[in-house]
Amino acid sequence: MTTAPRRTAAEIELLWRRLGRDLGLFWAGTAGSFADADLATENRPGHGRTVVDLDVAENVDQAVQLLVNRLMTREGELAPLGHPEYGSRHHELMGEPNTERTRNLVKLYILQALRREPRIARIERCDVRSEARRDIVRVELTVRLIDVDDPLNLVVPFDLGAAT
Repeated sequence: MTTAPRRTAAEIELLWRRLGRDLGLFWAGTAGSFADADLATENRPGHGRTVVDLDVAENVDQAVQLLVNRLMTREGELAPLGHPEYGSRHHELMGEPNTERTRNLVKLYILQALRREPRIARIERCDVRSEARRDIVRVELTVRLIDVDDPLNLVVPFDLGAAT
């Protein structure tokens, strides 16, 4: 096994700029549900008191956030803002039965959405599986981000019966 060469400060700075920086999000609910996002805050010391400020997501944390946001957004939802292809079509499958055909369509639509993300170098795995609840599918992803050695693993549930 070979080790990757150490990156210079300039290379790390370039990577951070390429992966992006954004306001951090906090998702309510159980871990990994990625529902009901709100702005995350951080407490930092201030002049004799604690100051609450908005948190920032960057590097790999930002990558998780950008992937989840892309998948949780319906394709076309951001068209008025100039991003007609941003998002995924898998939301069109709400109300469909949890069959192999539906799961294959979820996978297809998610792969189409992720291929439009310029910060992904390669999608290594996308599996869509049934969950214990018959209307929930579990999307398991492994992606390689640009200029990041380690793959990013992400699990995103999708409720076929949700009426959101």
